[in-house]
Amino acid sequence: MIEHRKGISIAVLLIVAPPLVTLIATAHQMIGTGGDGLIRARAVTASAPPATQAPATAPAASGAPSATPGTAPGTAPAPTAAAAPPKPPAPVPGRSALDFSASRPAWETFLRDADPAAGKQLAANGKPAAGVQACVACHGQAGITPSGGIFPNLAGLSSEYLAKQLADFRSGARVQPLMNTVARALSEQEIGQVAAYYGTLAGPPMHVGEFGGDAARKLDVQGDGARALPACANCHGLRGMGEGPLIPRLAGQSREYFTDQMNAFRSGSRQNDDVGVMRAFSQRLTDAEIQALAAYYAGPAPQQR
Repeated sequence: MIEHRKGISIAVLLIVAPPLVTLIATAHQMIGTGGDGLIRARAVTASAPPATQAPATAPAASGAPSATPGTAPGTAPAPTAAAAPPKPPAPVPGRSALDFSASRPAWETFLRDADPAAGKQLAANGKPAAGVQACVACHGQAGITPSGGIFPNLAGLSSEYLAKQLADFRSGARVQPLMNTVARALSEQEIGQVAAYYGTLAGPPMHVGEFGGDAARKLDVQGDGARALPACANCHGLRGMGEGPLIPRLAGQSREYFTDQMNAFRSGSRQNDDVGVMRAFSQRLTDAEIQALAAYYAGPAPQQR
């Protein structure tokens, strides 16, 4: 019985001893043997930089000025330059670790107080002094290209999306020679005005789903999980009506423009999609599927006038 109790005592001691030793060691490190108590934040202060001491000079004897080596007696020594103050640290590029404000794109400022009426005038007349032709020459009087082709319909797109695209053309993030020239000739204020104007226009009539067949309809509504293709409607809205200010409306865009942009994403010549999603998705589509989607979103071909 005694041996049994002794064994229990030893087991309890083995369980309690390690944490107790750790606690004692930690307390010893915190308190120390030569310090002044526990470490406290207010007790830790930044050390002052060492003071610059002036060089000691020997006192002049009998009131006579002391001569430094290399100078004639009676000549005053050259004044020594004062120690230059320490240079402030160079600013570190980027945001500081304490800046928790949301990062905002530069094009948002283009839209601030943008006047759609001024944008309408610019769209109708262009900027001849800078060699910019009227927007209506390619994009139609009401932002709807009358004959289709590779020029997009601007009506029905949000002002935010249009401002971002013009800013990307201006910076070169999106490459199209004609639009790069136009956007670089416009000021930030003018880009905001044009984007604000076209953002007020209604999109073309809806004929989505009349062409393209079941393959296009399935890609729009369901996608293809086996190829990691989400439904187009997840981002662009059901039947391509658009979701959110930066996701473009596909409904009503011409077959030629849709196909041209999908091929640009596939080849990498267009790279201003968010984190490369369109470049990835377009490469998983076949040529026939791109053609089917183009017909699905475009509807019937425009009538020649």
